[in-house]
Order: sequence, then structure tokens, then C-alpha cells
Amino acid sequence: MRSAVRSVGWAFGLRRITVLGLGQTGRALVSALAPAEVSLFLSEKRRLSPEERRFLHGHGVRWEEGGHSEQALDADLLVPSPGVSSHAPVLQEARAQGLLIWSEIELAFRLARPKVLIAVTGTNGKSTTTELVGAILAAGGLAPVVAGNIGRPAISTVDEVAGRPWVLEVSSYQLEWTFAFRPTVAVWLNFAPDHLDHHRTLGAYFAAKARILARQTADDTAVLPPELLARVAVRGRGVDYTQAVLPAGWGEGLPAHLGDDLRAAWAAACAAFPELSARPPSYREIQPALRQPHRLEPVGEYRGIPFVDDSKGTNAHATAAALRAVAGPVVLILGGRHKGGGYEALAPLLRDKARHCVLIGESQRYFAALLDGWGVPYELARDPLDALRRAYQVAKPGDTVLLSPACASFDQFRDYAHRGEAFRRAFAQLSAGDVPSVP
Repeated sequence: MRSAVRSVGWAFGLRRITVLGLGQTGRALVSALAPAEVSLFLSEKRRLSPEERRFLHGHGVRWEEGGHSEQALDADLLVPSPGVSSHAPVLQEARAQGLLIWSEIELAFRLARPKVLIAVTGTNGKSTTTELVGAILAAGGLAPVVAGNIGRPAISTVDEVAGRPWVLEVSSYQLEWTFAFRPTVAVWLNFAPDHLDHHRTLGAYFAAKARILARQTADDTAVLPPELLARVAVRGRGVDYTQAVLPAGWGEGLPAHLGDDLRAAWAAACAAFPELSARPPSYREIQPALRQPHRLEPVGEYRGIPFVDDSKGTNAHATAAALRAVAGPVVLILGGRHKGGGYEALAPLLRDKARHCVLIGESQRYFAALLDGWGVPYELARDPLDALRRAYQVAKPGDTVLLSPACASFDQFRDYAHRGEAFRRAFAQLSAGDVPSVP
């Protein structure tokens, strides 16, 4: 069977494609498109590593680095990686010239032939809900393919997904350049201020998220909370997932945010496959999907104080959910690359639950000014080990040391997972007991 991705040239009348950015998605695009009968060009703003140059050379792909030149615009289609801002001059110029710009999920969607597409977005809870939908369908014997922002880029699964359910986590960055993208079931979990550094305004961020619904028809389903159902026009069937009735024995004792994720996943799975509601799968097979790495993940206990890794809490909305989920007072490790706003929602929670804050990363002064105004005590830390030492020294019995930074990690780490692993290594050093106390 001919690969759908290799047919991209004749399917859309394309001879030249430029990929912008060589992150995880850029690499997947290069791997998928290099064998196609098109001229492929990679343009990267930063300098490439020797390994990245070898990767491109091995795929026979031309490239430029250290900036986007006019060469990048010599194309029939531009596919920007999610990290490339829509305000980047190269995209502004491409738009001015009338060039075609599709995101990676737009391209994958146009090529793939899944049995059904369930797409999940939201400010928080996307990964957990996406995994839960996949787990429910898998337990129901439906053999889904789970991909997107959660790890495997959608373009890598185009051939694999033929005739199977396709469950995609999609971010606002990926939705920005979609035009035909049409999920059979669209799940929009929640909306709160985030990524204002990328989208610039809350309205632009909302508009990007709303694109998940833009091409749905009367045959499709939108799974939303009531506050979003009241704000958007749904063309197909609208489902309020907060009212979803879970099968007996599901979700007992879950924190509120995980209960919401489970209800949304169940509502989406049943919307796509109504037969599941008559014969729900075993909850035991679903439960592992509720435990996501770096999302309220216990790290260990040191002299009676529990340490929890919530490095995936990259915005105020996620950190607020983490603070609500942890019982008792918290020493909160906060900071990184801030999102430009939305932190006011943390003020009452911090006054109520935070015994102390330890500030990390490039946003220390930003948060120091906020915490001064809110009357929340804090101190600054140099690195993960220093942060844990300082947090431990102010913690009291019954407290939890919580890493939930409410910020992106890119000022000091590759991503949130790298940040979480760095704090885990620091905890191992701290708990080994050979760390000097804070001066």
C-alpha cells in the first residue's frame, strides 16, 4: 500500500515544502516528508548541533540555520513547528506573499484516513484526558492510535491510523494554522489565561483554541464544560461533560481536576462509540492513564515531609489545581519563564495554603513583586537543590513541598520533563543527607 505521506506532492499539487524549526515536530516532519516526491527545505532560527546536521544530511534535506532567509519562502507550502510564533517575521512575510501555511496537524489531518478523530484541547488536563480516551478505547478493544502534542507527532501516525480511531492532543500553537481540521469529537476542557507571550492577547489565545470547533458539522460532537458551551457556537451536538455519568465504581476519591478529566474522556469516548456506554470497560484498565509523569507525582519523603513533582504545572490554572489537590499547607516552588499574565487567580490560594514560596528561574523578580503585594512570604533559590534545601528548612510537620512552577521551563531546562527530572535528582541528593544547610 502506498504511503499517504509520500503522496503529499501529487495529492495537493505541491513541489516544494519548507519546514520551520527542528524540534520534535520538525524532526517528525522531515522523517515523514523526506521520502515524498517533493523538494524539502528546513529553516531553523538557532544554530544546529552536529547531530542535527547529520540528521538532515542523512535524510537528504537542504537546510539553513541561524535565521530564516528568503530561501525559506521559496516554497509552495510552509509548515511551522509549534514553537514558531505566528508573529515571526518569516510567517508575516509568507502571509503577505499569499503562501500556503499549514500546521503539522493540518497536514496530517488532510493525509490521514482514520475511522474517527477525537481531538482534545484545553488550558490544562489535555494529556491526562487524551491518555484516558485512548485507554478507554483500548480497553474496549477498539485499537486507537494516540498522538499529537502528547508525544508522537500526528504526522508520524498518518499511515498507522488508517481505519482506526485517532486520538490527538492538540495545543493552541498547533491549532493556529488549521483550516480544514475537523474532529468527529472535539473536546475543549477549560480555558484560562496562558501563553500570552506567544499569542499576545487573551482573545487571540481563545480564538486559536476555538479553531478545534471551526470545521465541525451537524454530524459532529463538541464536548465542553458549561461555561464554554455558553460562549461558543457549536454546529453539531454539544455535550456538557461535567454532567457525564460515570460507570459504577469509576473515579471514586479522585481530586476534582482528575474527576473532570475522566468525565470528559468518558463523554468523548461514548460520543464516538455509543456502544461503550452499554458495556463499559474495566476501570482497572483505565486507572494507569490517570497517573501522568510530572503531574502531582510523589517524589519521596524526607524526614516526614513529602515532596511532590508537578513540573507539568506550567500556568496559573494548573498550579491552582495542584494547590487545591494537595491536603494541608504547602511550601511552593514557583517560577521559570512566566506567561505574561493570569497569575492574579493564585493570590487567594497562596494566602490560604502557601506557608512559603521559593522562587526559581528568570521570573524571580516578577513573582517577588506579586508576592510582596499579596503578603505571601518568599525567598530566592539558585538551582533545584538550593530550592529544595530552602523549602525543606521552612516546612513544618504536615506540610508538603510542591514543585508547581506556573511557568514554562525553557529559561533553564529543555522542557517540563527535564525540569522535573532535575528536581528528582536534587531530592535524591537532599535525602542522602549530605547537603549543607542554607546559610
